[in-house]
Amino acid sequence: MGRVSAVIQDPYFEQPPWLSKIEYRETIYLSKSSTLEDAALFFTLVCGYNHVDVDRKPAEVLNELITIDEVAISGGIAFEDKNNVILPSCCCGLENWRDVLEAVISKKDVWLGHDPFPTLEYVNDLVRVWSDDYSGTMRKDLSEQELQKMFYIEYNRNDLINMLQAIETDLLEFYKHSLEKIICMTDDNLNEMLFLKYCKWFNLKIS
Repeated sequence: MGRVSAVIQDPYFEQPPWLSKIEYRETIYLSKSSTLEDAALFFTLVCGYNHVDVDRKPAEVLNELITIDEVAISGGIAFEDKNNVILPSCCCGLENWRDVLEAVISKKDVWLGHDPFPTLEYVNDLVRVWSDDYSGTMRKDLSEQELQKMFYIEYNRNDLINMLQAIETDLLEFYKHSLEKIICMTDDNLNEMLFLKYCKWFNLKIS
């Protein structure tokens, strides 16, 4: 059975000097199980991608972050089974993860990035997530070799909807179990304001 995960990608920006230096990784998974290193790379990416100077005191960085109403952050949904993984492609953002859920509910296509172009196909009660533009709608120049390399990961549509809905819990738990711990040196009120802004950035509903 396939699974889906919230991921960020390419956090290759200057790391905050007040956090321990972390080895860069291309893809980081976000959930309750994320490490403090994962959280540090997430924080680095949010700041770098949105042009926030991290070479300042932590409170100054957080104060600027909470003024930002919308962020862009490379990543999105990773689709996996025991043999394959399909990651978000170029120009896909984690901030739009809910668009994927709404697309599957409505049986529509959704932007998952380009070069390659991951694509959704609906077959009765199944959803096939293709590694590239299987229909040739976006890429009319696919070679025979590229077509042969193409593959899909198949999900029961109701199961996929449930898994995508669980991304919201993963992102909330990532904040509370990992991200919150690396900014604990700042004021509690400031931390709470950042949490509320984080929920707005990623369209998360809190009770």
